[in-house]
Amino acid sequence: MNWPFLPLIGALALLCSGCASVSSTAVFYQPTTPVIYPPKAKDAVIPIMNAAPKFPFYEIGRIAFQTQLGYPFIQKAMIYNAQRVGADAVIIKDYKNWSVPSWYSVPPTIGFIPVGYGWGGCGGGWYGGGVVPVAYPGYAGVTYQNFSGIDARMIVFKR
Repeated sequence: MNWPFLPLIGALALLCSGCASVSSTAVFYQPTTPVIYPPKAKDAVIPIMNAAPKFPFYEIGRIAFQTQLGYPFIQKAMIYNAQRVGADAVIIKDYKNWSVPSWYSVPPTIGFIPVGYGWGGCGGGWYGGGVVPVAYPGYAGVTYQNFSGIDARMIVFKR
């Protein structure tokens, strides 16, 4: 049977899996002023600061969200949203990491192991045997889901 589209489907599945888009974070942006600024270029440099700058600025919006994708994703999302709304910089007000335990259990199972097979020697050939049931005990464990959260302000510099 010929499957000409199988490589295409596989490539599409790889592209779609594991990729969260920073554009999906646009819903978390809230403007704090009625003034609308033109968007910045896609390659515009947007500084991310831990404190307010010493020179005058206007706050134009806020972005706050949490994710399991870590700080690199958060950083890209802040830059994307700042460029989209025309911000000159981003001030991080709060950033947190935390883990949540997630318990799991594996139930016990029964397996079978073949036994009693051997070589009869001197032309006797193989002689038979059977299977023996084996019990595999279940177990429980814990894994952790890691989260990161951000609360940041978008600003424009006074000119």
